[in-house]
Amino acid sequence: GHSPPRPTRAAVRSDRRGAHFANRTAKMPMPGKMGGFGYDDAQIADEARELDKSLRSTNTGEKLGGMKKLLGMMSAGRDVSNFFASVVMNIAQDSFEVKVLVYLYLVRTAEQKADEALLSINSFQKDLAHQNPRVRALALRVMSSIRVQVIVPVVILAVRKCAVDPSPYVRKAAAHAIPKVFRLDPKRVDELTEIIETMLRDSTPFVLSSAVAAFQEVCPDRIDLIHRHYRKICRMLVDCDEWGQILLANLLLRYARTQFTRPDAYDRSLAAGGDDDNEADVTLELVLPGDGGAFEKASSNPLAGTKGFYSSSDSDDSDDDDD
Repeated sequence: GHSPPRPTRAAVRSDRRGAHFANRTAKMPMPGKMGGFGYDDAQIADEARELDKSLRSTNTGEKLGGMKKLLGMMSAGRDVSNFFASVVMNIAQDSFEVKVLVYLYLVRTAEQKADEALLSINSFQKDLAHQNPRVRALALRVMSSIRVQVIVPVVILAVRKCAVDPSPYVRKAAAHAIPKVFRLDPKRVDELTEIIETMLRDSTPFVLSSAVAAFQEVCPDRIDLIHRHYRKICRMLVDCDEWGQILLANLLLRYARTQFTRPDAYDRSLAAGGDDDNEADVTLELVLPGDGGAFEKASSNPLAGTKGFYSSSDSDDSDDDDD
């Protein structure tokens, strides 16, 4: 006839937590075939039909909604490559919003669906002449992502055209496409080197840094291509972003080590205004900071607080200014 003991507060809290966890676990969805959670086979099939229907709709609003949903699924890590045929048919859409979303999808899936993407190569080529530079750049990105060697000549022609495009955004895309083509067909190195030589003349910092990245991968031994652009690269170093500064600084370092006279090959004075008889013959002068503060202080951009190589030659810079 004794009543059971009353549970302690800690036991009550523990039981509540256990019940809450069990309830959440029971409601937790199982992974579906499309790589996401919360979708059983029936739900996946229904969702795929609805999405495919919206992608093939004649209504622009429905197409746009379907593409947004598709990209959302892609960003969540789900496999959406099965919708490739339904998406690529919208490449000829007049709607700029739909076209951009279609290209964003194709950029991610063209390598997996190379054969299907190859069937739409004419549409990609047509968009290389689109009035919007973003569409032109995306079209080139998709073309260079198709891993089929038979279209390499077509892609090279597209890269050559975009390398001189009025928009720096498109020229940057052309520079990024060069290494992709080189990895697909290394025998095209001579043609790609000609395009790189053209792009090294660019005066836009983020385009030049991408061109240098292509140079470092495709033809790093063609140091002769850097001769006429050396001073320009030195001047533009400060205008590049951190990624570009690293690329350009590495290139300048390698160029200085291979092209300039060794510092210990002649007598010279490091002090400014020294009375060295051979001062006119000095090709490179290494100037060290006097107070050393730039090297002692932490900085988010070390290049901004350091001094590098300066040429003391009297050669004319007019050829660089024309680039």
